[in-house]
Amino acid sequence: MRYFKLIYDYENDDNYVNCDIANIGNMDEYITIHGNKIDKWDKVVFEYNSLEGNIFTDYLANLYRWLLVSSVFQQLTKNIIKNQVQYLPVKIIDRFTKEEVDSYCVANIVTIVDALDMENSKYDIFELDDEKIISIEKYALKGKEIVDKHIFRLKGDTIPIFISETLKKVIEDNDLIGFKFLEVHVT
Repeated sequence: MRYFKLIYDYENDDNYVNCDIANIGNMDEYITIHGNKIDKWDKVVFEYNSLEGNIFTDYLANLYRWLLVSSVFQQLTKNIIKNQVQYLPVKIIDRFTKEEVDSYCVANIVTIVDALDMENSKYDIFELDDEKIISIEKYALKGKEIVDKHIFRLKGDTIPIFISETLKKVIEDNDLIGFKFLEVHVT
């Protein structure tokens, strides 16, 4: 099976809604990258400027770079990603009209896998404050570690999100917008 790094589609977002202000209460902005189920989810409110964009995408841009997805995405993918994601509700408010949209959720990806194939990945190593940092340019994934995984993050590198070609096909076949994909090598 082929796999892809999931990316927000910045190239086509001229009139897309961008949630550039948020109130997340006392929660840490990195709460959704660790792969843990979240038991205490505060009321989360995102704001956007409808004068700068008014198209609601299925992957909604936001200042925390959370995977903020539409109810359409949730419905279409529920049988594929099953328990690999925990959906956490949010409100989206137009800061001028005060109209509210509550059909979006943060997709908290709870599947973290040890699947990075360093031998076949392209990366740079540098030091920052006496700490060794690895910057991956091109990912390679261990195929045996991602069997039956349709959406996941990597152990030790929890920022990027990876999806299967099965999930990508659902997104593309249903013309969901806001998504872009970068194929990764699978060994």
